[in-house]
Amino acid sequence: MRYIERLTTLSVTLVDELRCLFKHYQFIRYVLVGIGNTVFSYGAYAALLFIGLEYQLASLLALLLGIAFSFTTQGKVVFRHATHVTFIKFVLAWLAIYIFNISIIALLMSASMSAYMAGAVATVPVTLVSYFILKFAVFRRRDPIRQKH
Repeated sequence: MRYIERLTTLSVTLVDELRCLFKHYQFIRYVLVGIGNTVFSYGAYAALLFIGLEYQLASLLALLLGIAFSFTTQGKVVFRHATHVTFIKFVLAWLAIYIFNISIIALLMSASMSAYMAGAVATVPVTLVSYFILKFAVFRRRDPIRQKH
């Protein structure tokens, strides 16, 4: 019985610590929400393929759904500032991030890296750059007093 009590106490403590980290550390929220966004976007793509759409259309629709979903989660959960203006900035920012991403992949592939490995390697700088672009160019608040970290 004591083992179960310790395990329960440890679980509650771990959940409390994770909740505290999630609440106070914006970059951790960004990464965790990003994982959720990726799962959502891929799930949409797979579902659209399953219902019979061609991969090109499925990819386009999943991208559009992913942008809308990602804006909502990043704008409200991560940066806590989602407006019509920030949505336009968000779409433009992701266009630039996309170009940055495919540029890195192309550069790595020119050095004989496979497209799979290049895409995986590009994830690190793209995640970091996209965080700072979204934080400072898209979701930046004019009123620094109201900004939450």
